[in-house]
Amino acid sequence: MFNRDILDYLEKWKLKKVRKPLVLRGARQVGKTYATLIFAKRHFKNFVHINLEKAEHYELFKETSSVAEFEKIVDIVLKEKIIPGKTLIFIDEIQNTPNLIALLRFFYEERPDVHVIAAGSLLEAKLKKEGLSMPVGRVEYAYVYPLTFFEFLGAIKENELLDFLKKVTLTEKIPVAIHERSLKLFYDYTLVGGMPEIISLYVENSSQEEMNSAYSSLLTSYSEDVYKYSSSAGVKYLRHVLEQAPYFAGERITYEKFGGSGFGSREMSEAFDVLEKTMLVRQINATKSLRAPLIAQKKRARKILYLDSGFVNFKNNLQAQYLRLTDLNDLYRGKIAEQIIGQNIVASGVHGEQALYYWAKEKPNASAEVDFCVVDKGKIVGIEVKSGHSAKLKSLLSFAASVDNSKLIRVYSGQAREDSISVSGKAHKLVSLPFYLINRIFDLD
Repeated sequence: MFNRDILDYLEKWKLKKVRKPLVLRGARQVGKTYATLIFAKRHFKNFVHINLEKAEHYELFKETSSVAEFEKIVDIVLKEKIIPGKTLIFIDEIQNTPNLIALLRFFYEERPDVHVIAAGSLLEAKLKKEGLSMPVGRVEYAYVYPLTFFEFLGAIKENELLDFLKKVTLTEKIPVAIHERSLKLFYDYTLVGGMPEIISLYVENSSQEEMNSAYSSLLTSYSEDVYKYSSSAGVKYLRHVLEQAPYFAGERITYEKFGGSGFGSREMSEAFDVLEKTMLVRQINATKSLRAPLIAQKKRARKILYLDSGFVNFKNNLQAQYLRLTDLNDLYRGKIAEQIIGQNIVASGVHGEQALYYWAKEKPNASAEVDFCVVDKGKIVGIEVKSGHSAKLKSLLSFAASVDNSKLIRVYSGQAREDSISVSGKAHKLVSLPFYLINRIFDLD
């Protein structure tokens, strides 16, 4: 049983005085249902689980048009009682019944005393395909992603190390033995990724062959899903992107002839947009903003992240190389480091999708590109994923010289530290974080 960070959010949601139905967003198999089941077991006497991928549940609720009718079906057919404050209703794969999507509004207006959670891995794509909409202002959202590194440590029972890493400060010297063990575990995590099914196999000491079989099955299920949220004409584009995107994770891409295809820019752009709605890929826009808010440069190439690093390693056949790995930047041209760091930054957005960019500036004689850029606590944060000394961080130094109210972070394989560096005669603080502290990137100053 894994403890997921989303459970803390769910506990706070449960106690809200003004509470809306909660919609969990996330790709298939990232643990939305699993987390809800644990939450229900811990905090509710009764649990009504409606899975609309099951034909019998779909038939029961496909024409339900009122909360009263919904409650009658639950009571008489499912033989479950809905008791305010003691019952959790969970509507899984809600995108299959548009009438229940509309019904969420009336749960908020008529039965705010009842706890309702809905989930849909294909929700936004299905809404767009069928021209539907969510009840605006009547629901709230939370996001579930593959396990972060800290969640991985909990899953493999490294509880003492996890507690230490959650509390360590920048001024505290991390013993070399703990530093090296933490890096080794982070590399293991980067290898297997954060998909719950794969981590379960890893915890059980399953073979790489068994894990590869699971990766393959998951990817096949994603490919088989595409007909559910695309027209028949668009399926070939979506399947091409699903097949090819893992080879380009952490890289900038162009839509025209993406992945060696003969497909045009419009078809590839639309396919990426649809798959982003299913949360299988993430497109990172460039920005050259010098102050908040960050404005996307839509005409520049986008960088892409895949759902999970485990798929990237599987598709690129990289697993054997981890056996002799000493630095993530030595592997796959350093792009796997950008994938896993970007993946963990994205996963910090439980309340809403993290607005993530890369920063790019072109000059007459030189250009600068910072791997990731976000706004946090009013500061524009530039994040470089690499090894080496501060003197080699040319793009990050250019970022510091150009951007107002900036914060500089290097993520690398070295020790946690804080340095003062001079840029254009002005002192700037550079925070260096080892890979294994990525989940504290926004609280270590």
